Amino acid sequence: MNENYRRAEALYIARQDALIHRATVVPIWEGDTFRYRVNTLEGPRCVRVSATTGERWEIEDPGGEPALPAEVTGMRVSPGGEYTVTVTAGNLAVNGAPITADGEPGHAYGLPSDQSALPIVAVQNGMATSPQVEWAPDGRRFVTHRVDQRHVPTLTMTQSCPPDGSPRPLVRTVHYEMPGDPLPVFRLVVFDAETGERVDVVIEPLTFTHDAPLGIGRVWWEDDETLWMLYGTRGYQGARLYRIDARTGAAEVVLEEAGETIMNSSPTVVEFPLVRAHGDEVLWYSDRSGWGHLYRYERGELKNAVTEGEWLVRDLVHLDWGARRVYFLSGGHGTNPYHRRLCRADLDGTGVVVLTPEDTDHHVVASPDGLRFVDTHAAPDTPPVTVLRDADGAVVAELERADVSALEQAGYRAPEAFTVKAADGVTDLYGLLHLPADFDASGSYPILDSIYNGPQISRQLRTTLRGYSIDPFLLDPVGGAPMLAQLGLAVVVMDGRGTPYRSKAFHDASYGDPAAAVGIDDHVAAIRQLAAERPYLDLARVGVTGHSAGGAAALHAVLRHPGFFTAAISSAGDHDHSGYYAIWGETYQGPPPQDYTAGSPLPLAGRLRAKLLLLFGEMDENCHPGLSLRVVNALIAQDKDFEMLMVPNATHGYGAAEAHVLRRQWDFLTRHLIGAEPPAGYRIDPAFGAGR
Repeated sequence: MNENYRRAEALYIARQDALIHRATVVPIWEGDTFRYRVNTLEGPRCVRVSATTGERWEIEDPGGEPALPAEVTGMRVSPGGEYTVTVTAGNLAVNGAPITADGEPGHAYGLPSDQSALPIVAVQNGMATSPQVEWAPDGRRFVTHRVDQRHVPTLTMTQSCPPDGSPRPLVRTVHYEMPGDPLPVFRLVVFDAETGERVDVVIEPLTFTHDAPLGIGRVWWEDDETLWMLYGTRGYQGARLYRIDARTGAAEVVLEEAGETIMNSSPTVVEFPLVRAHGDEVLWYSDRSGWGHLYRYERGELKNAVTEGEWLVRDLVHLDWGARRVYFLSGGHGTNPYHRRLCRADLDGTGVVVLTPEDTDHHVVASPDGLRFVDTHAAPDTPPVTVLRDADGAVVAELERADVSALEQAGYRAPEAFTVKAADGVTDLYGLLHLPADFDASGSYPILDSIYNGPQISRQLRTTLRGYSIDPFLLDPVGGAPMLAQLGLAVVVMDGRGTPYRSKAFHDASYGDPAAAVGIDDHVAAIRQLAAERPYLDLARVGVTGHSAGGAAALHAVLRHPGFFTAAISSAGDHDHSGYYAIWGETYQGPPPQDYTAGSPLPLAGRLRAKLLLLFGEMDENCHPGLSLRVVNALIAQDKDFEMLMVPNATHGYGAAEAHVLRRQWDFLTRHLIGAEPPAGYRIDPAFGAGR
């Protein structure tokens, strides 16, 4: 097992830059050229490209050290660099001069709510909470909000091991709204950075769960005088679009829509909305037809559907109101519905053209004028290739081809894509099977389900979520499936019904099902089918592991299918939604009144037969420790055997204890799923080979 551990450690996600080269391109456009930095075997390089011809040449990197993010500096700087906005004790200052005086803790200008800000995480990581502002095009005025959470109940946690070494535990308290609780409210305010003059937007205080609109791209300027705000009602069952006169604060509702379940303004509630406005026209996203599509409105009246069909719009790439054309990424135009394709549509709804012929997943960035596109496409068995395309999708030049030689030398084996049927016997499900480097088809391998059954994120697709790149085809940053496979496991990564990026019916399968039991049933059905087709998969040894919503799913899996799963690792789970974030239960179970204790695992504790490891952080202000300790209490009441590790000081990730927690998971899987003894004294490098 020592060699298995060594191979697993070599494929930890922190080693991505050392193992994967020329796979990522982020263009910086400069007139008729663009430049990008690229990670190569020989070190970082900077490349300039002619957007017209595709000619590329290496240059000295002109960027120098990247600017520190606002999360470190605590400042928001105007586009021209003339003004800097900060917040202290709930009050705003511009270039150090206060422009408000009535802010206070819990009723602050510019700051998000505690649930969104995660103040304990910020303190532990030396980060500052920067004000949330959007600058007008003139770079002088900005819009922000004032959040009132004084009436929101609090959550108190005890920090047993203060970082300063003090023997006396510390108490940390944050505002934490649970389903049915009073929610934070916000109001928008426009400020003139030069004069400090303020204009209060004339909209009643609006409630929100977790993210106020400014934090998720739902407030934007059309010009120096006009603001737009897209507001999601409580439980996200409705969306409302406001047009705001920034000079007077006057506001009007231009468009609104409601649904019986979730009224999404993008494929999921955690993504930036796919809604745009220009004068009297609005490009509106809705899944009212059963699929997520774009609609054109004028003066609040529906003019036409821009897109339609049994597929969905995944993201907007470029919108040209003058040319009456929109470029977007779709899901469902290839053999795998999760793979994105670049498409073009006219705003009058006369037709959709698919511009990328490759049956792979495409991540695309447009030039400012929409005449060129940088497209990085990949598949589970095809490393990323980046090309420059013209407005019709034709390839102008190949820019980069990923080099995964170091990754393969470290033991990486590309995952196998599979298709199976859901538990209903009808619905197609898709996933990835990761096998160890020394895989032998004549052998027998335990199965590990690397699960995330949350209804807001898909587990096995390649995407970019709020700027964070997720690529399960390579090192799988969400679950580390290639790493776990090296222990000697066959690791399954898939999405059951109730998860996003398919039809509305597929997504709504988990609505009102807080345990997402329908998705877990699909995982069991899928694993049975895979084992029936692959004799090397051992159905007598099936484990499940997950973190956060995946941790809750892992626990639910072993309690709801006690004869199927033999071992489970449940990490930082949101186990009982009555005590978790309001956004979760209220969005996916319905706004109050509801019985948010429904679907809790606590009444099922007596069904535990599998080996179970519960992990959680003492200072986790997301899935707070009370959620896991309630599970512990229920298991004790049933006199059940289990293992538990509560990590002092850890929040929703394990921070400085990550290497120890990871090794404990490997040891658990080795003993209780593989059926071997872990290597004595093995210690994972806490730096994960960062110096190699």
